[in-house]
Amino acid sequence: MKLIDRKIIDMLDRLKSLATFGTVLQEGSFRAAAVRLGVAPSTVSYHISELESFLGAPLLNRTTRRLSPTALGEEVGRHAAAIAAACDDAFALASRHTGQLRGSLAVTCTSAVIGAGLGEAVAAFSGAHPGVEMRVDVSDAVADLGAGRFDLGLRAGRLADSALKARRIGHIRRQLVCAPAFLTGRAVAADAESLAQQRWIRLAAMPAWRTLIAPDGQPVDVETPGNVVVGSIDAMIELALAGMGLATPPAHLVEGRLQAGSLIDPAPGWSVPPIDLHAVWPATRTDSPVRRAFLDFLLEEWAPQLA
Repeated sequence: MKLIDRKIIDMLDRLKSLATFGTVLQEGSFRAAAVRLGVAPSTVSYHISELESFLGAPLLNRTTRRLSPTALGEEVGRHAAAIAAACDDAFALASRHTGQLRGSLAVTCTSAVIGAGLGEAVAAFSGAHPGVEMRVDVSDAVADLGAGRFDLGLRAGRLADSALKARRIGHIRRQLVCAPAFLTGRAVAADAESLAQQRWIRLAAMPAWRTLIAPDGQPVDVETPGNVVVGSIDAMIELALAGMGLATPPAHLVEGRLQAGSLIDPAPGWSVPPIDLHAVWPATRTDSPVRRAFLDFLLEEWAPQLA
């Protein structure tokens, strides 16, 4: 009996080490994996060392720049992902029998999306489904959903990746703004040529042109050379406040600034088309009851706010 118990304990320890290894591959470093797992980096290192010792071969190429899996590490990583998927299937089976949703969901979105009411929607979903562990990562950098780190992404704008499934959630309004100081000594005439000659602040992921809606309601493509390129929406707003140029941030993020007068509309009559918001996930990923329930919740509870 003791021998059987020891085998079970050893198996559970190796499963924990395997899960830790899978998290390291997803996060790209011991430190990031430790943050996600809620443990010390030394604990992550211990589990990886134990797994490598048991297998008798290294799983990771350790360099000063980055971690990368060895050939064996890639194979073991695939098995770790399969085991994680099997656990999700088991949770889904239990959910169908008990009527209580269980599992986990990792979501990535931008600051524009979290500020448009997603935080409240996540809180409401978590309250309705306490058996679901939610993790939300906010970054204006586009996450690689194919790497397995996230189950769902919420993206605004054009969808370029055909390897993703998508459902439209709604749209996010944008506002043309600048600081009053930017207009000191210059006038922004209400025509496309004048707008094109201004200095613009844009996200790195945006093209060097943008579509505006003219006062007559017609869309006009405005080339914006000489842009100030930033990596986040927060940086875009801060540089606009500093008088660096024109910007088109999400309207809900600058409403207070417009009311306070620290930002103004430089071209009354002109507007910015809203951008579509989609929920996206890898087409190759097994359907998840948790993801499906969260999507349905967003469409029912959050999407009407974005109409």
